[in-house]
Amino acid sequence: MTDSDPTLLVLDDDEGIAAIIGEIGTKAGFVSDITWDIDGFKRVLRQHTPDVIALDLQMPELDGVEVLRMLGDESCEAGIFLVSGMDGRTLSAAQKFGTSIGLRMLGTLQKPFSPEELLQRLRAARSLGQALTAADLDCAIHNGELVIYYQPTLRRFADNTWDIDTVEALVRWEHPERGVLTPESFLRLGETSGLVRQMTDVVLQRSLEQLRAWQAKGLDFGLRVNIPALLISDVDFPDRLETLLAEHNIDPSLLTLEVTETATLEKHPDTIDILTRLRVKEVNLALDDFGVGYSSLTQLFQLPFNEMKVDTELGKQIPHSAEVRAIVETLIDLAHKLNLKACIEGIESEEALDFVGSVGCDSAQGYLISVPIPASDVERVVLKWSQEHADIAAGV
Repeated sequence: MTDSDPTLLVLDDDEGIAAIIGEIGTKAGFVSDITWDIDGFKRVLRQHTPDVIALDLQMPELDGVEVLRMLGDESCEAGIFLVSGMDGRTLSAAQKFGTSIGLRMLGTLQKPFSPEELLQRLRAARSLGQALTAADLDCAIHNGELVIYYQPTLRRFADNTWDIDTVEALVRWEHPERGVLTPESFLRLGETSGLVRQMTDVVLQRSLEQLRAWQAKGLDFGLRVNIPALLISDVDFPDRLETLLAEHNIDPSLLTLEVTETATLEKHPDTIDILTRLRVKEVNLALDDFGVGYSSLTQLFQLPFNEMKVDTELGKQIPHSAEVRAIVETLIDLAHKLNLKACIEGIESEEALDFVGSVGCDSAQGYLISVPIPASDVERVVLKWSQEHADIAAGV
């Protein structure tokens, strides 16, 4: 072991289990600190911040969820791996809670575990536990490690059939050691480091290039791109985007910008200016993740959006909750009364798709249609969906 070896801090009130986790952690390449009570745990934390924390949930003095809250309050930067005898749903809920308060959750393992399984998981946690840096992300941008995946979106036609109409561009980081990373792993880093503008430039440039290539092959659909609030406070952005569209000979009406963080937008004096100029240039604007978080009813008429995109969590619950179905129907009706198109995310079953079609939703997106996929798979997925649903419509 060297001074540069990552550190593992174990908290488990069962001294035997804690010792086993520590020993396996050492085999996984960590320098292990073992604690059996909250006082010892806090004492180690005061001395240094570990790279990874292995945490039990069931402890007599302070349960694991309370420990997570404490770590969140202290803005702990360690990766956190839950090892507990609790059931899978409870472990999953604890992991979601940790993520919601800004902790870097690295996964869960249920007791009793095999030493081989724990070794494998701790080796993975060792790789993930060392925090990504702005320098890492900057290198990724310049080395071409950021790639674009695409998730198709359906459009409902007058005869109540659905076909793929647009694809949403979603950035991924093909990390040479950690594999393919989703934005949850690095988007916040991009925002805090100021690199999010360059990241968005990569997404726009490459996805517009790809859209043009698809058009050359006769694939006729539009493009959706997520835009951070930073670019909607940049008065030069509409002109730069117009130039980029012209360079690729893309009709602006084929592009939809999906805007989140709308609470931030309301505080910036140039927001209406920028969004209105984008609409004047015939770029579509969707208010993303509507129905949760910071989305506001007033933004639907104060800002020049022409689409409401209903949040994923509502879409997922459609088959399971009459209350959610009522909310979704009301939101779609509201969108139409405000002369907006309505798109819903999180559609994972034919039942959910049939429901949103029956209440007049214009577009739908979710795993029923496709997970996010590389550009090379898009043509196959589009043709497969069209063929299968043409057969259904024909009664085959």
